[in-house]
Amino acid sequence: MILFDNVEYDRFFNPLSCKNKRIYYECILQLIEKSKSVPLLYETDARDILILYLRNYSYEMEEEDNTGNADENISSKKSEIENASAILRYFRYCGWISEREIGRNGDNIATVMPYCRKMIDSIERIFNRDTSAALTNHIFSIYDILHSAFIDHGRTHRPYSNILVPVSDSVSDLKNELLVLKDSIRSIMRIIIKMTETNELGQFLIKDEMMESFFNDYFFIKKDGLVPGYISEIEKMLRLITNTEVYENMIKEYQKINNATEIAAREIIDSQISEVQSFISYDYVKEMDYIDKKINNYYSLYSTRILMVLSNSMNMQTYLNDLLMTIKDFDPNEKKDIIDSISKCFGLQSYKYVGRKSIERRKKRKLNIKSGAIITSSLSNEDKARLTKELLYEYPDKYSVMRAISYFNNLLEDKVSLIPDDTFVKTRDDAMMVAASIIYSGTGDFPYEVEFLEGTIETEIATISKIRIKGKN
Repeated sequence: MILFDNVEYDRFFNPLSCKNKRIYYECILQLIEKSKSVPLLYETDARDILILYLRNYSYEMEEEDNTGNADENISSKKSEIENASAILRYFRYCGWISEREIGRNGDNIATVMPYCRKMIDSIERIFNRDTSAALTNHIFSIYDILHSAFIDHGRTHRPYSNILVPVSDSVSDLKNELLVLKDSIRSIMRIIIKMTETNELGQFLIKDEMMESFFNDYFFIKKDGLVPGYISEIEKMLRLITNTEVYENMIKEYQKINNATEIAAREIIDSQISEVQSFISYDYVKEMDYIDKKINNYYSLYSTRILMVLSNSMNMQTYLNDLLMTIKDFDPNEKKDIIDSISKCFGLQSYKYVGRKSIERRKKRKLNIKSGAIITSSLSNEDKARLTKELLYEYPDKYSVMRAISYFNNLLEDKVSLIPDDTFVKTRDDAMMVAASIIYSGTGDFPYEVEFLEGTIETEIATISKIRIKGKN
């Protein structure tokens, strides 16, 4: 294994096992993040990033001997510039950053090594993971990879390395995600059991991010119609793949890679396919059923905890049930006496008045908004009569049927037909009358009809369809 056989990797994990491991971890995160946004990371830029981080970090820097070389040790007694340079040298010493190499601009390159980047990415996924859509991503990945075995795809040229191995890896990741999902519901239930206040239960139900993430993943993978369809297709492709040429090519490729016989290669390939098929067909369903059962338990537990919290940690529902079962065979009069006696044992210990102001939702004031209303108290009778006359008589519907008929009677007084063009449509009212003629041409009251011609006509006001307006026969 390259990790143990290569001397360069003897110090590979040292930055994660020393006193200042938190600082080193966040420094390499800063460099990786910067590497994603630049074509090539130079030492000057890397040093500037670390200087900025060290000026703002909130951890106590401890004295330690990382390498036996004082120049590569960080210390609270050194400046940020000295510590940034020491960190870069230490990362090179441990194999996290590439060796010194002059780039195009004359500065040394400080590329984060691929093994380091993969290790940090894996740590982030495991311990600081974003689980959104992780389950469905693995399912879709398995489907896409298997589907490529049944079409003319580049993966079919090396089917073992490019199809079976990635599918097995995705199945393994999916198993882990289901385990995380199971652990999440267990954690949620443990938290609820420890809660002793109603307010805590309510706040947890509303705001807890872990519970929100869990139910987002669960309801999408369980209830969404897309995912069960993909699972069904994966099962179908796993049953058919052993009858394809791709399956035979997998065996040949495995023989070539591992120098194995055909019988041994076929046995290994069959076992890997069977493992994937077993998980998809049986284990996946089993795990989801287990989670379903735990969710039902969660709702029951939450309800019980609410009742117990409201009754001072006493399961009143059980006591009341036992009481009612005990007196069910008593005479009606005895039942009434017992219940009346019990009712005297209960009473309000405190009460508070909830006034209207407590639940009133006040409207927000809209500032700097001008009112468009007419203040009637400031208008005289003469002003009211004048406004009424203007609204009802002096400004009638400008584009009514009667006004359109009068408009075109004047235009077509000595013409058989008219094609509106830029010499005719000069104002907005002219364009609106052309539109009115199209609208009213199908009505019996309008004495003109419209014939659509090919093309359009450009005017200063608008672009209109080319039409001919003529009187009806």
